[in-house]
Amino acid sequence: MRLFALAVLALALPVVAQTSIPVAPVLYDTDLLSADFHAGRRAAVLASLPDDAVAVFFGAPVRNRLNDTDFAYRQDNDLYYLTGTPEPGSALVLVPGGVEVDGETVTEVLFIPERDPGREVWTGRRLGVERAEAQLGVAKAVPNTRFEEIAGPLLAERAVYHLPLPEGVAPGDLARQLDVFHANATPFELGSLASRLFGMLSSATAETFEQVQGSLRGLAANPNAAAAFEDARRSDRLAALIDAFEAAESFDAWTAERARILDGVADGTSLRATLSDLRAIKTDEEMGPLRRAIDVTAAAQREAMRSIEPGMAEYEVEALIEYVFARNGSEAPGFASIVGSGENATVLHYETNRRRMEAGDLVVMDIGAEVHGYSADVTRTVPVDGTFSDEQRTIYELVLRAQEAGIEATRAGRGFRDPHQAAAQVIVEGLTALGLIDDPSGVRRFFMHGTSHYLGLDVHDVGSYGALRPGEVITVEPGIYIAPAEDVDPKWWNIGVRIEDDVLVTDGDPVVLSAGAPRDVAAIEALMAERGLGNDPAGLVE
Repeated sequence: MRLFALAVLALALPVVAQTSIPVAPVLYDTDLLSADFHAGRRAAVLASLPDDAVAVFFGAPVRNRLNDTDFAYRQDNDLYYLTGTPEPGSALVLVPGGVEVDGETVTEVLFIPERDPGREVWTGRRLGVERAEAQLGVAKAVPNTRFEEIAGPLLAERAVYHLPLPEGVAPGDLARQLDVFHANATPFELGSLASRLFGMLSSATAETFEQVQGSLRGLAANPNAAAAFEDARRSDRLAALIDAFEAAESFDAWTAERARILDGVADGTSLRATLSDLRAIKTDEEMGPLRRAIDVTAAAQREAMRSIEPGMAEYEVEALIEYVFARNGSEAPGFASIVGSGENATVLHYETNRRRMEAGDLVVMDIGAEVHGYSADVTRTVPVDGTFSDEQRTIYELVLRAQEAGIEATRAGRGFRDPHQAAAQVIVEGLTALGLIDDPSGVRRFFMHGTSHYLGLDVHDVGSYGALRPGEVITVEPGIYIAPAEDVDPKWWNIGVRIEDDVLVTDGDPVVLSAGAPRDVAAIEALMAERGLGNDPAGLVE
């Protein structure tokens, strides 16, 4: 029961005076990224900026679910990466040339919500200014009510660097901060899909320029990317940037043309490139929560394999998976869990999870636990009755061979698309041999997505899309999806198979971080012969 009336009454009560009573902790986990890690990331961004710059980073909006209930808050990845603050209403300003605040010259200012003991009874404890400086290690923390006073003059007088601005913002702290930004700077504003495309251009360096050009041209020719390009063309500036990027004969030529096109607007290009480059290479400290997220996800895949049986609903498998996530310390799934059986196995991002599974079905489980902001992404495909049919095994082992070829190509110095090309070649040859296609171009009918994406704070994380580098983590996830069709033998109908692993690029051989989830047919069938947590009827309502 939500105590709505009492909550309204509490807002009218006087704030309880501060005392010397010890304050309870706000952040309970003891294995969060260290304050030194975040400080090092801020220092790297500061070093990339000219002395006359100011860089501003906003938090994520609070999202309303229904009436007076909001979704659980998830901080903006870049702000979290730079500060570690989990609180809405926060913002960070970096000033390489320094700014005086309260008689002290600093290069970083974190704007944080003020503590209000009366509200904290209802909504939980806040860091507040003192704890933000002590626990997060920022040079200067101030109440976010001072954003206009401190940030406003900096935005008006200095060269402004920013990331794509939050969209769909409700009235509140963030909306007021954005009002200050708009009053003092001219942003380069884009929709969400266009922002991703812009980020791809922004991530190009002199070393990766030609490879990113190739990736952009590949996207432009991909029907599945049409929405992003249509969205991008709504911005005259972004359309001009895309054309200039495609036409540029060198990185220097692109840089000069970019500066001309963006003259007079705040710079959202170089800041995104800097952060994408930093975030793509995972430090040893970052690999802690990322490995943990992947290990937890592999454990959930194993438990699902033990438990799945005919008659179970997809949502029962989803519940079991997400129980294993939470049981092992994951704060949330990194994305909506996909549990698609039967005809749903051929739907790439099926998320309803309401069908009841039957003997003879395959079920695709594309899942990822999130641990301290870092998300795994591991997919397994298994037979609901525990044994692959001959046709299911044929397609499954073809996808597995393709994945092995893609993993082998995941090496430092190779192009980002090399794993996809290696996997696609195996699938083309296999589908041709089976008579399902008679021309290599026909492969897109049954394998219609890319094989890899970067992994980290975003499940589809930022990166250069150029040559692979040690420390990057990408997925390798080929698939084959055969929906019923008149020109396809019914024995293949509703066979959908995707196998996805998280792979670390090293100076040597690639490391499959998600190897704890079985992939080969014999290991899967052996595990499915066991009983799991999902086979216990306790808790079911008859």
